[in-house]
Amino acid sequence: MRRQLTTREWMLLALLGVILLISGYMLLFYMPQTAERDRCIRETESCRTEIEAAQLRLEDKRRMERELEELFSAEVPPLSIADYDNLQPVMFELNSILASTADYSLSFSTVDASQTIVRRSISISFTTGTYESAKAVLQQLHDSAFRCMLDDVTISAGQGEQNTVTVNGNIVFFEYQANPQAPAA
Repeated sequence: MRRQLTTREWMLLALLGVILLISGYMLLFYMPQTAERDRCIRETESCRTEIEAAQLRLEDKRRMERELEELFSAEVPPLSIADYDNLQPVMFELNSILASTADYSLSFSTVDASQTIVRRSISISFTTGTYESAKAVLQQLHDSAFRCMLDDVTISAGQGEQNTVTVNGNIVFFEYQANPQAPAA
């Protein structure tokens, strides 16, 4: 024969039902929704970061465009990089600048033509009568019509009866090459 459930058993069954309902709600609805919400928040943050980075790039691009407009609207146009194999004009330029010195010597290094920008290194040494004239020659080299960089410049003054100034250093001329040569193996 079947026995009827007591009040205490009904209360336990009701409590079990409530626990099942809450567990089902948590498992089937709340946890998936929370995971989806967290995913959307991460995606939103990622998009916000990408937007900020894109805005920074856009600001940089606009700033560079303004600088280019200012540069090309100036009275004196900007220097350009000479095409590769520009040795003869460079030599004429160096001769005209160094003609005012007492003596000079040039020593050419191997040309680095492995990239688009070719580097032509020249070790330079010259002697002048005064520091001011040595400074003027260095300034002319710096302001040359061809893109160059002065490096490792040392200036030494003569002692005793010699009243000369000797300058040693390196000058690197830059040239443009559309198709870089592969380095020799």
